[in-house]
Amino acid sequence: MRRIAPIAGPSRRWGILAVVGLVAWMGVDLTGRAFFGSVPWPHSVVDYRIIYEASRHVHQTHEFPAHSPYPYPPPAIVWHVASAAFPFPVSAAIWLALTGCAAVAIYAVLAILLQLHRRPGGLWVLPVAHLGVAYYFQWDLRSINCNLLVLAAVVLGCAALRAQRPVAAGLCWALAIAWKLIPVLLVHYLAWTGRWRALTSALGFSVLFWLILPLIAFGSDGLVPVYQGWYTELARATAAATKETHPILISLPKAAQAVFPEEPLAASALVGGVVAAWVLVGLAGAWTSWQWKTSRGEAILVHTALLVIGPAAVNPYLEPYHLVALALPCVFLAATATNSRKPIQVRAVAAAGFLSALVIVKLSSPWPLRGLVVNLQALILCYTALYVVWADAQPSAHGPRDAQGSLFGGRPRRLGLPRLTIGPRG
Repeated sequence: MRRIAPIAGPSRRWGILAVVGLVAWMGVDLTGRAFFGSVPWPHSVVDYRIIYEASRHVHQTHEFPAHSPYPYPPPAIVWHVASAAFPFPVSAAIWLALTGCAAVAIYAVLAILLQLHRRPGGLWVLPVAHLGVAYYFQWDLRSINCNLLVLAAVVLGCAALRAQRPVAAGLCWALAIAWKLIPVLLVHYLAWTGRWRALTSALGFSVLFWLILPLIAFGSDGLVPVYQGWYTELARATAAATKETHPILISLPKAAQAVFPEEPLAASALVGGVVAAWVLVGLAGAWTSWQWKTSRGEAILVHTALLVIGPAAVNPYLEPYHLVALALPCVFLAATATNSRKPIQVRAVAAAGFLSALVIVKLSSPWPLRGLVVNLQALILCYTALYVVWADAQPSAHGPRDAQGSLFGGRPRRLGLPRLTIGPRG
C-alpha cells in the first residue's frame, strides 16, 4: 500500500507559518483582554468568575444561585467545583490554559483527519476557515467559557469513531454531553447508525458522569435537590422573559420579536420557518447516515456537525460562543474547495457555501437581529456540507481515489469502518 510522505521544503515552511499564525491569532484572543485590557487580571475574567462562584455555591448549599444564570448540568458542576478548589487567580489561569489547548486541539485533529498536512499549502485551510468562526471563538476565548472544551471532546470522538475505537468515542461524546446538553443527539446518532459498542460506551460513561460523580460530590442528601434545582434553572434560562434581560442573548425568538414587535403570530411563523429548515436538513442527514451506516468517515464529521449545530442554533438560550461548532463545516468546506483532486462542481459548491457564510457573518447587524443572521449562516454551511458529502459519494464523483484530499478515505461499505490510510488500496 503506497503512502504519501509529508510535504517538505517551502510548502512545509509555509504550512508551519499558517499554523503559527492561527495559534497566535487565537492566543491574542485568549490573552489580550484577560491580561492587557482595561480591567486587570483576574478581574477581567467574565464567564469563569460565574462558573467559579456558582459551582461552589451549588456544592455548598445544593441550591442554584438566584441572581446569576448557571444552567449547567450536575456532572459539569462537579468538574467546575474541582477546578474551583484553588484561589480564583489560579483556577482562572488553569481554565484559561485548558480553553486555549482545546482551541488548538480542535484544529489539530481536523487537520489530521483531513490530511491537510500532506497537501501542498493544505494547512492554510485552517486560518482561512477560521475567518468564518473567529467571531464565535473570540467570545469563548475572551470569556473563558467551556464551549471549546465541549467541541474538542466532540471532535476527538469523531476521530476515535473513525479510527475504530468505539469505547474512546463513547467516552468523548459522553463527556461532551455531560458538560453541556447541546450535543445530546450524538447518542441517538450512534443508535441510528448501529454503532452499538460506541453507544454502550457512551451510555456506560454517562452513568458514571450523571449519577456516580454527582453522588460523590453532593452526597445522597444533595443529589435530588441539585437535579431539581437544575431543572428549575433550565426553565428560568429558557423562559420567554429571559430574552428581554439577558445581555448577550442572540436567540432566534428574540430576533423574530425584533423583526415583528407588534405581530406575535408573524414572529412565531418566522421562528417556525427557521426550525422547519433545520428539521429538513436533519432529516436529510438522518437518511444519508442510514444509507451509509458505519462506512463513510467524512459523513461522521458532517453528521456530527448537523447534530451539534442545529440544536444550538434554535436554542432559546443561544449565546454567541455556543456556535463554535461551525468550525466543523467551515474547515470541511474550505478543505474541499481547495482540493484539486475533487470534482470541479463539488469544489465550486463548497467554495460558494463557505464564502456566502463568511460574507453573512462579516456583515454587521443590530444585536437584536443577530439570531437570524447566525441561523442563516449556520443553515448555509450545514446544507452545503451535507450536499458536498453526498455529491462526493456518488459514483460519478469517483475516479481514482484522492491520495491527499479525501476526508477519511474509502468508499461506502455496509459493515465496519475503512482503515485510516492514505493512497489507493493495494
